[in-house]
Amino acid sequence: MDQVKGTLILLVPLVFLQTWLHCVALNPTRPCPSKQCKCLPDSKLVNCTGRAMTFIPVLPSYTRVAIFTKTTFQNITREFLFNLTLLHITSLSFVDTLSHTIHANTFTDLTNIKTLEISRNYQVAPDSIPPILQQTPRLQTVKLRSNQWSVIPQDMFRGFHNSSIKTLSLSNNNIQFISGRYFSDMRYLQSLDLSSNKLFDLNFTGFESTSISSVNLGNNDFHTIPSFCGPNGNPTGEYKSLYFDQNPLRDLNKSSFRCLLFLQKLYLDETFLKTIRSYAFATLPRLETLSLNHVHVSFVEGFALNSSSLKSLYFKHNAYRFEKFPQVYSELFSSLPNLLLLDLTGNFLPSDSKSLRELFTPLKKLQKLILQDSGLKALPRNVFQQMPGLRYLVLIGNYISGWNDDPEVFGNVSSLRSLYLDGNNIKLVNKTSFPEKFLNSLSNLCMVDNPFSCTCELKWFVDWIKSAKNTTIVNYPRRYICRFPPEMNNVLLMDYNPTTEMCLNVNYPLIRNICIAVFIPSTFILIAISVTYKFRFRLNYWLHILGIKRVGYTRIQDDAVYEYDAFVIYSNDNRDFIFNHMIEALEEKAGCRLCIHERDFDVGRFILDNITTNFERSRNIILVLSRCFLESEWCKFELTLTQLKASQEGPGVLTVILLEELDMARLPSSVRAILDTVTYTEWSVDTAGQNRVWAKVLTALNSGIKNRN
Repeated sequence: MDQVKGTLILLVPLVFLQTWLHCVALNPTRPCPSKQCKCLPDSKLVNCTGRAMTFIPVLPSYTRVAIFTKTTFQNITREFLFNLTLLHITSLSFVDTLSHTIHANTFTDLTNIKTLEISRNYQVAPDSIPPILQQTPRLQTVKLRSNQWSVIPQDMFRGFHNSSIKTLSLSNNNIQFISGRYFSDMRYLQSLDLSSNKLFDLNFTGFESTSISSVNLGNNDFHTIPSFCGPNGNPTGEYKSLYFDQNPLRDLNKSSFRCLLFLQKLYLDETFLKTIRSYAFATLPRLETLSLNHVHVSFVEGFALNSSSLKSLYFKHNAYRFEKFPQVYSELFSSLPNLLLLDLTGNFLPSDSKSLRELFTPLKKLQKLILQDSGLKALPRNVFQQMPGLRYLVLIGNYISGWNDDPEVFGNVSSLRSLYLDGNNIKLVNKTSFPEKFLNSLSNLCMVDNPFSCTCELKWFVDWIKSAKNTTIVNYPRRYICRFPPEMNNVLLMDYNPTTEMCLNVNYPLIRNICIAVFIPSTFILIAISVTYKFRFRLNYWLHILGIKRVGYTRIQDDAVYEYDAFVIYSNDNRDFIFNHMIEALEEKAGCRLCIHERDFDVGRFILDNITTNFERSRNIILVLSRCFLESEWCKFELTLTQLKASQEGPGVLTVILLEELDMARLPSSVRAILDTVTYTEWSVDTAGQNRVWAKVLTALNSGIKNRN
């Protein structure tokens, strides 16, 4: 009897203590352990961090997700988790907790737990995990990441027939070998993450007994796509999503993806593909999303993107030069009849309308087209009209300055709802820039970071922005800024308020006097000038062509002093222009000798020495001016030498070719000084215009020789 009394005396305080702890834990006003934990009541999440933490504190009653990082929980037992058993915990994470022992029955009292993470605990052995998982039957998601496991026991997941685990992550370990048979008993397994390991091959046999649909093999060492076929050539699973990004894959062909009859999403980003061969994806009858970003592929064969089921294609940041392969324009997207989204950000597209029509005309169902940073210099004609369902168009970060109010650019485009023209070179927008019907159909228009010219010509656009009711002007007014004229630089477009009176305030008497003084005594002269002016380009062109054919390039007797007729200053970004146009026109046809730094500089010498030496060896200088030129430090140095040579020998030594329209007000003073003293010629996209350019260059080179003699 005394013994019973003694036992009761001991039990009563314990029961009282447990009841008190239970009441404290369930107290809705229980504060967050602020010194150790960060609590988010809306998310029902508590994250506790700190090496000084050696036990689990009492957490707020709303806690559903508990995360412990960088703590000191060396021995995790069932009793150790007592404070959690009083809560409705559904997700529990131990990340870098210095744990070395976790008992098999540790989580049996957490009857609501569905997600368990044990990561970055390097002393936890992989063979200690199976008993834990088997005694926690309601688990659906298990994360065993970054534990530095190089070997996984073959029977690690054996006997898991009744397990409810659907998602398993073994990412960021050092696993070198694993196969589908390791997981064959996990019949409910749907998603497996094996990314960031050291796998170079994987036998998928065994997955057919699971419910697998997603496998992540990113950031491993796969040089080829492994086979998804079983021993009898049958599919090993109904895979719907595959991740092969950040693998050293070299090649894709039409046999790479056999036995993937259910695949819907395929990610091949940051691989080393050089060529994507025709029909590489033709064996994927249900493919809907294909991602090929940062691949830097050299060539995409004509029918490589052959997929009648594909809906979204991401081909971003590959620096792929479409203009190099015009022979495949009509084939490249021709086998994508159901494509809804196309993202070509960070590539180089041709700017001429004909080529773009060949590329995009087959995409009749396209709804979203992203051509950001794609090198476009002009908007194409009769292209967007070929996409009757196009709703979202992104043209950010190109070199578009305008489209001459051409009605064939946006005319009859009625489906578009969002247009993004950010970061181009658009100075003016007036009433005829966009057709009225097109403008009224837009829900979103974004034109931030364009160098607007705040003159009366912009008045219509300023007024329209303020009155637009059905169209959202994205990011207005913060990033709509005037750049011209100089006195308006950095003024917000919102603060530019031209009135009708201001724009009509013209000095009519002065104009009348000028007209009388100039027009009346010059009537007959102006008639002759008007006729000449009407045909000025043709006359100028034929005069130059006749002069070149008769004279060519004149080489004088003392040319022996100079090794080159001209030193060419250009940015490496413009090398295609040099090698595809200039060398052919001036060297191969006209017989000039040009100094091209990529070709003629001496290997092994300092760049500085090469520049100065070849400057002295060259009779003239040809300056190829572009935006890229202004960003090159070496080009700036060469420009300094050019000014010195011009000051010594006269401006006749310098010939300037302007590759693209530049903002004269924002040019460096040294460049403006050159353009003020030297007549420059602007590059043209048409053949006749290009011939005029070369004729003027050769004339300048010849006249420079005669002037110095």
